[in-house]
Amino acid sequence: MSERSKVPPIPDNLLNRLLSSGTKADLLVLFHRNPGLIDTVEGIARRMGKKGKAIESDVSELAKDSILQKKKVGNSEVYFLNREKDAEAQRDIANYITNLGGKKKS
Repeated sequence: MSERSKVPPIPDNLLNRLLSSGTKADLLVLFHRNPGLIDTVEGIARRMGKKGKAIESDVSELAKDSILQKKKVGNSEVYFLNREKDAEAQRDIANYITNLGGKKKS
């Protein structure tokens, strides 16, 4: 069995989903640098120098994974960082990386 096949997967391939696109990584950086940010897809896109349609699917996927939360404010849907779920994801990823480093080669 190869060393790679011995490494336990992150639950539900979380790392793969979170970093499956450069835009998702950029979104995570934006929300981590601005943890109080609450904005529409269009507003978030403007902050990133993009159009709303260009980031819409990535924002939706992060919301599906509960890293971002969505709520209705007036006639608009706004997104914000789910700090609890984000912290949980960071812990899972950190544990995964720590376990990778702890594997001994045969």
